[in-house]
Amino acid sequence: MTSTNTEKRNTLQIFHINVNCSDFDRSLAFYKTIGFEEFLDISKADKGRTFGDIGLGPLFRLPARINGRATFLALGEDRWSTRLDLIEWTDPVSKSAGPRDLTRLGVARICLKVRDAHALHKALTDGGYDVYSEPGLIEMAGSQQYVFCCADPDGVVIEFMQFVRDRK
Repeated sequence: MTSTNTEKRNTLQIFHINVNCSDFDRSLAFYKTIGFEEFLDISKADKGRTFGDIGLGPLFRLPARINGRATFLALGEDRWSTRLDLIEWTDPVSKSAGPRDLTRLGVARICLKVRDAHALHKALTDGGYDVYSEPGLIEMAGSQQYVFCCADPDGVVIEFMQFVRDRK
């Protein structure tokens, strides 16, 4: 991708995507099932300082005393890859957003490219997770993909896409 602008662009990449959860261990198990690995346990990295001690409250328009348990998760070995920032807020405690509607404004789902949609579907089904359907074969924008969705333990929708045939 090239830019005709003579100035360098300021925004470089998506650094992380934050997913709030109600039960850290339960959500961590889900994200490990789909292939994420812990990259950095943020809760341990700051030697007991709370998010409030660090000064995140005002930056996030949250109370100054905020605290939680958090870790960065990554896919693969690339230290600069986009991370998933998994947080269980403990002060204040997170509230459920209720059932998800994939047509609502804002971030609706996270899509992950996978090698084997059928194997992952089986692992998620065997794990008792809320899988929306079997992988369906679709053709879109000149390529074929197996696609299915699954809700994480708090209802965040993850879409999985296995490319079968790339564009011609």
